[in-house]
Amino acid sequence: MDARFSIASNGGVDITSASMASGRKILITGTTGRLGSALRRHYQGRHQVLAPARAELNLSRPDEIPAQLGRLDFDLLIHCAAMGSPDQCEREPALAATVNHAASTALARECAARPAQMIQISTDYVFSGEADRPLDEDDEAMPICHYGHTKRAAELAVLSACPGALVARVSWLFGAGNSFPDQVLRDAAAGKPICGIEDKWSVPTSVHDIALWLEALWDQQPPAQGVLHLCNSGRASWRTYAQEVCDRAHELGILPAPVSVQGSRLADFQGFLARRPQHTVLSNQRLAQLLGAPVRSWQEALAEWLAVSSASFLQRQGSL
Repeated sequence: MDARFSIASNGGVDITSASMASGRKILITGTTGRLGSALRRHYQGRHQVLAPARAELNLSRPDEIPAQLGRLDFDLLIHCAAMGSPDQCEREPALAATVNHAASTALARECAARPAQMIQISTDYVFSGEADRPLDEDDEAMPICHYGHTKRAAELAVLSACPGALVARVSWLFGAGNSFPDQVLRDAAAGKPICGIEDKWSVPTSVHDIALWLEALWDQQPPAQGVLHLCNSGRASWRTYAQEVCDRAHELGILPAPVSVQGSRLADFQGFLARRPQHTVLSNQRLAQLLGAPVRSWQEALAEWLAVSSASFLQRQGSL
């Protein structure tokens, strides 16, 4: 592990002044999304961050990407943008293939030619969800919906076009945007019943932790490359995830009374167009090895985020 990084007591990565002085020129796609917006906030001030709008980088027109990138100065590209709705990908398969696969391929080719480092954000939906155990990077990817197929195709294309790229698979992100905990808290505070799917499992993951991990990984020598699972430790169903949110929120005074989350089954959601994989708990052992320390649990990361955001949430509730 690079000597400029150390593991904080809470399991995160402390970025030292040596790293802060590195001054990378980072292009981040998808900065209106949950992860991209969080990465932009984390890196601004210590790095030069570019966040091109759609007019500057149109992923639905991959043939225009070389010219558009040619006008931008960067040495690291973090590709967060994607057509991320599984149901939308089923309704518009051609557009999903263009945005998720073809555009990622074009970006990777340009990074290889520049050259620049590339981090491709991928998903747990590349797995079939049939194996009820933690999945590592060497497990076979067998997506069961068009979204998963396009993201897996992008993984393979990026690594082929830019062999030094890092493909980072993530799952169930929270800590920015209108994430699942935000929705649970809003409904619980309004007195609405809370229900969560109890037979779909994965790993809730803090976008703030991902920002720290990525910064540590890209500055290692050599930089991390290949496929890597970026997630907190543990596992959860949507029901246990929601219950943890409610329990911690009650302890912090965000919710005045305890909330009991009811369970439902994935098969009950007839409105889903795309198939959802049931078991996509990612193993983070390889990540822990690269960082040189265990990765903290999603419960600890969630509790920290709730504690930090509790004041603003209570303020918003009071203004309603």
